[in-house]
Amino acid sequence: MKLGLQLLLFLLLGGSFLTSCQSATTAPNGTAKKEDGGKASENKRPKNNDITPRGLDFANAPEVVAFGSCAHQDKPQPIWDIIYKNNPELFIFMGDNVYASDPTTKPIGTQYKKLNIIPEFRHFRENVPFLATWDDHDSGLNDSGADNPEKEEARREFLNQWTYVRDSLSVGQKGLYHAKILGGVGKKSPTFQVIMLDTRWFRSPLKKVENSTDPLRKFEPTTDKKTTILGEEQWAWLEKQLRKPADVRVVVSSIQFVAEEHGFEKWGNFPHEKERFFNLLRKVGPKNLFIISGDRHIGTMAKQEVKGWGTLYDITASSINRPKDLNETDASYLGKPINSENFGLIMLNWSRKKIEVQLRDASNKIVNSVEMKIK
Repeated sequence: MKLGLQLLLFLLLGGSFLTSCQSATTAPNGTAKKEDGGKASENKRPKNNDITPRGLDFANAPEVVAFGSCAHQDKPQPIWDIIYKNNPELFIFMGDNVYASDPTTKPIGTQYKKLNIIPEFRHFRENVPFLATWDDHDSGLNDSGADNPEKEEARREFLNQWTYVRDSLSVGQKGLYHAKILGGVGKKSPTFQVIMLDTRWFRSPLKKVENSTDPLRKFEPTTDKKTTILGEEQWAWLEKQLRKPADVRVVVSSIQFVAEEHGFEKWGNFPHEKERFFNLLRKVGPKNLFIISGDRHIGTMAKQEVKGWGTLYDITASSINRPKDLNETDASYLGKPINSENFGLIMLNWSRKKIEVQLRDASNKIVNSVEMKIK
């Protein structure tokens, strides 16, 4: 009798535990339905280091996608609760997801553990699916590329943190580039493709500005056309991805693509690689494609006309909790940069064939936005 009572209590407690941990349900359209109206209540946040990430919904193209970058694990990250209020069905982490590029932030695995115990981040990751790539600080060395001596260890820890990526890589693949297509189950169901580039593993050394006394002028464009950002195998893979059927495509680059006037890391430091991307757009002709990027600690929207293809937008969302006031301008920018904490939202209105990309601040205010038609 006593043993039977203990077993009954065990089963009741187990059922109660499962019920309390279920903080999201699935709506009829297959998207995550938030039960708390976007409020990240403390009683729904586990206190240990074990996170159970919410999986991707491959059957349905999302309507709301959030994105951002540059999150220091030793600083508070309240903005996750603000992003959550918008009910995103996916979050794209574009690099510098932790900071582990100096001796005080080693080993890198410890920095991910710090990130995972931040209450707002924990709650968000358990309720919103993630796609992630890395940048320099989470690859272990500031401004690093192929010559980074810590990249192998950083890659291992990245795959331990973002476990889905391990199953997304081809056999023998070195870089972390990967792609996902969401939706397309029904005949008229739209498809949304996310192409996650790796701008670190293969990248050639940057050309430094010699004898520069300006801390904002670190690097300049190279004339060496043998240098690369993506490497040959990733370029070949990218072309294959752009040839896959998709109604809307977002290319994720950890570094800015369009802006060229600043002296930091950017595609413009390798002009031949940037032109190669343009040539690929002209060759393949993918429609409804735009770029999102991070790295800069400011939020910007940039626009460039690509002859023979069309208008290319690059929306930079940075930073989760490390903004900078750089007083920066660029001929490509649409409006002034955001110098406070910010994040991006991609609003996909499939029935009206419209895309709106927004930059929002930590109060959830729309600071800048751009609209595109789904052709």
